[in-house]
Amino acid sequence: MSAQDVKSAIRAIRQSALKRLFDRKRKRTVDLRGPVKFLFDQRQNLIGDMLVNTIAFRAIKDKYPHWQVHVLAGPDNREVVRENACVDRIHTMTDTVSGVAHLRAEHFDVFYFHQNRLRLQDFILLKYTDARINIGRAKSEYQLFDHSLDDPGGTERDRYLAFLKFFAIDGAKYQYELPLRDEELAAARSFLYNCPGQITIVFNPVGNPRGKLFSKTTSCRLISEINLAYPDARIILICPPVQRSKTLEIKKELGFSNVYPAIHIETIRDTAALIHASDSVVTPDTSIVHIACAYDKPQLCVYRDQTELALWRPFSDNAICLLPVLPSRDVNDVDMKSFRQGLAAMRQIIRASGG
Repeated sequence: MSAQDVKSAIRAIRQSALKRLFDRKRKRTVDLRGPVKFLFDQRQNLIGDMLVNTIAFRAIKDKYPHWQVHVLAGPDNREVVRENACVDRIHTMTDTVSGVAHLRAEHFDVFYFHQNRLRLQDFILLKYTDARINIGRAKSEYQLFDHSLDDPGGTERDRYLAFLKFFAIDGAKYQYELPLRDEELAAARSFLYNCPGQITIVFNPVGNPRGKLFSKTTSCRLISEINLAYPDARIILICPPVQRSKTLEIKKELGFSNVYPAIHIETIRDTAALIHASDSVVTPDTSIVHIACAYDKPQLCVYRDQTELALWRPFSDNAICLLPVLPSRDVNDVDMKSFRQGLAAMRQIIRASGG
């Protein structure tokens, strides 16, 4: 038996034990004609997932303005909805016991849980938050869920559209939303004012370490190609605190005078403001792709493989998507001929959009 088989067997035993402890039949209903109090679970702290959620927040409020939308968020992805007028309240959990007690006191009508696998904390949260109904995707084997929605396949956005249809809402017309304050936009413009250039290209090297992160070598190679294709550009390096030293090494290695590390970035909102003020974005598959979509920015994005592109493709006509040279599943092996062609196509999109 392989190590992977052992892990799978242990996981199955753990799931079986948790189901025996927590999975009990519920008989609850909610009158959707009256005020409804929603809770969306986004504890995983994933920024891209939260952006996709904003489609549901807006669509619900447009159809049912008297409903309340609450979000259970992490410390980073809460920044995505901090200024979202469609979110009535944001909750966070520092520990399970006090967090569940706090949520239980809210008396939620609907708890939407969209994760695939349930862990111990998830069972506890679903059972003891005690919402009137729990809704999940492909959860027919669990009695804790009053409604299990069929997985429609397609993109993650398609799955949220299917969720909205359960409540008789057509969400197809909605875009991602990340509203910014005037002072955040002013700070981005002030930073760019001191960076000479005719076109602003945001370059993001940061992503998941498992094949979705541009290395220093790849970053230097890609930025050199951008410089050749856009000699009039100012290239802004996304420089979050946790990656600041590595990102500054890229600038040092290149030595280009038109590459500017955005060392003022503290949260994802600072990054979003720079993208909002830019002409285009170059990035691996990460939340930056979806932030660029929120502002309909031309972008060149590199995905690890066709499967992840199919699930998380950018919801924008202004996005050009690239893949590594097969059989690689690493964005650092992006096809350079395709990258050069993508840069040329992106310039055409920038011109068409008035940039």
